[in-house]
Amino acid sequence: MTPTRRMAAVALCAAVSLALYLLLPCVVRPLASSEPSRAHEVFPWVKPVTREMLDAFDGGSPAPFIGCCVALFTTYGCVLRLARGRQPFALQALLFAAGAAFLLSFLFAPVMLSTDVLSYAMYGRVFSAYGSSPYLDVPPPRSDPFYAILRLRYIPSVYGPFWTLLSAGVAKIGGGRIGLTVLLFRMLGCGAALSGAAFTWSALRRHAPERATQGLAMFLWNPLVLIESGLSGHNDATMVALLLLGVALHVRGRKAGAAAAIMLSGLVKFVTGTLVPLYMWMVLREARTWRERRLFLLRGGLAAGAVFVAAVTLGRANTGVPAAHFAASAQFYSNNFHELLLAGVRRLLGEDPASVQAPVTFGSYWVAVTSADVLHADASEKAAALTTLPKSRKLIVIAPHLDADWLRVFDPVTHLKGYVYYPSVDEIPDPDGMDSDPDVAHLEDTLLDWPTVQRANAIIHTTTWALFAAFGLLAAWRTKNFDRFLTWSAAVMLASYYLIMTQFWPWYLLWAVALGALKPQGSPAKLALLLSGCVLTLYVTINYENGDDQWVYVCRSLPALVLPLLLFTILYGFRAARERRLGGL
Repeated sequence: MTPTRRMAAVALCAAVSLALYLLLPCVVRPLASSEPSRAHEVFPWVKPVTREMLDAFDGGSPAPFIGCCVALFTTYGCVLRLARGRQPFALQALLFAAGAAFLLSFLFAPVMLSTDVLSYAMYGRVFSAYGSSPYLDVPPPRSDPFYAILRLRYIPSVYGPFWTLLSAGVAKIGGGRIGLTVLLFRMLGCGAALSGAAFTWSALRRHAPERATQGLAMFLWNPLVLIESGLSGHNDATMVALLLLGVALHVRGRKAGAAAAIMLSGLVKFVTGTLVPLYMWMVLREARTWRERRLFLLRGGLAAGAVFVAAVTLGRANTGVPAAHFAASAQFYSNNFHELLLAGVRRLLGEDPASVQAPVTFGSYWVAVTSADVLHADASEKAAALTTLPKSRKLIVIAPHLDADWLRVFDPVTHLKGYVYYPSVDEIPDPDGMDSDPDVAHLEDTLLDWPTVQRANAIIHTTTWALFAAFGLLAAWRTKNFDRFLTWSAAVMLASYYLIMTQFWPWYLLWAVALGALKPQGSPAKLALLLSGCVLTLYVTINYENGDDQWVYVCRSLPALVLPLLLFTILYGFRAARERRLGGL
């Protein structure tokens, strides 16, 4: 293809993609994750969208969103093919300008796909407006406009101290104006994505010019990167921008600055902190003399250490905060197959199979029978009657109320578990003196406090962290030079998804996509691309949390994370077999 025709093809893809991105805010409204951005408070021409309007979309079809994402990834795939090999600067400039236009279009979007921006603002206000630490389990004033939206969804910060400082600065500028503050965080996300793309291009232009154009396109045109950075303003864009800055500094020979930049990335979200020792190990292995190693350890260690101490001190971080315990608790399971593992281990430990189906955050409550009834063996009038229930019999509800007609309960008198007709009971306060029965006391505890849940959580965390440590040692052994570092750093991020991230969200894929873009033909990059196209299904399957099709919600991690890994393994196996066959010829 001639350069002119290639430019025209990319321009056509850019026009199609921009039209789709302008349409995207409309098609995300039926999704359960959609949230008003209040962009109309800043841009009067934007039509207001309220929480009530979004709730009215409940039950709407996700098909337009799926179709839009399929079209975007199809166009993205075409651009990746067009960007292969050495390309002129004009094509690279077009790719960058188009990516900037995509991101800027999201600044006017009346909706977003997460409430994380509101949490960032709340943490920043806790720090700057209320003079407290967002890491403490002390809720902010209820009168705060951001807390009024978050309410029970507010938890202490799980982010690094450098992000606390950045959030405080943004929140200080935005004040109590929600629309302006959301816009500022979106602008920060857009700026971080553009900076990350620039760092990627700069590093590859020096290290591997033949990969520069495709690496730029792989990161900046990836629909997931654009959606999570621009539409939702996630801080993962800032984290990967700092990580890519470190790579660009290394290519220029500024290794101490690179160590400091990677440390700053880990101080936004702690996960990239695992790459600091891998990077330093790589530099030490590449050094030719012991003098070079000593100088790097001194300069790099001082730079990274100074950044760490300054951020921790200024950000009022506390290693004993409740958030650290929350991240390691059984409550921190969501959108990953670890949820299924937790349920399976609980079953192996002897827990009641029916209770395993309940969310670990469920808390039991008491009801009283309003008229004589029976305890059924199943949620059906035709089910066998286990016992009679006289009027005023007190029962413990031991499962969430998902069915409109039936409740699963425990009868303290007969010690039987079964189902009662929902209209025949009324909720009552916890009765006194009932917890003297050990079975009652056990059921009154939240599932998080159950021994089987705690043991299962400990087994999973111990096993997965041991496997992740072993993978880290493998990565260190294989990382002999900078090119290997690019491969194995992306592999470490991918391993974190499958091993230690018991809670997973689509925007986490920015980590692997950013590092994969530095070696777009590598295996980690290909798996990251498969994942980026599949994890957006989480926004659709979350809609099935309640109702008859709840199995879709329970199994939502399978198409998002397991299927791409399975496809990648099969394709990689076919490729390896083909290469062996050709080698034999």
